[in-house]
Amino acid sequence: MTTKILAPHYLRLECEIRADMETVWRALTDLHELRAWWAVPVISHKQDVGGGFELRYVGRDRVDRFVYTTWDKNWRIGGRWSYSWLDGEVAEMLILTEIEGGVRVTIEHTNFESFGADQQRIFGYHKSETRARLERLKAWAEVRLPATQAQIPVV
Repeated sequence: MTTKILAPHYLRLECEIRADMETVWRALTDLHELRAWWAVPVISHKQDVGGGFELRYVGRDRVDRFVYTTWDKNWRIGGRWSYSWLDGEVAEMLILTEIEGGVRVTIEHTNFESFGADQQRIFGYHKSETRARLERLKAWAEVRLPATQAQIPVV
């Protein structure tokens, strides 16, 4: 996995996964699969532009929201993250690229400056959370447990 900080407001992480494109796409877009590997309960999922999902953190008064701005069957998902605990939005673009033996997943984040004084805080949060998310996605897509065996309950 590689992490590139291309500017104080631009973060890119890449991960190679030994699975086919359809498996990785399904893990990213199917509600049951999202719930199975994300490690935080995924609620109110709606596919396509204008849709999105929420993550509800158990034991905390906190919700993270993702609204889709790009839903491209050519393996791209874009959107905006917003938070109940901070003001601002982070833009995210996720791109799947077919490579020999699998898929490269690239996630780019921008717009950290919208958080003002909290810019460094949210940048660090996205750096660590996105790395962990890619590790979970990789483990899920390469092992492919049935979604019904690995779901986290929604509370």
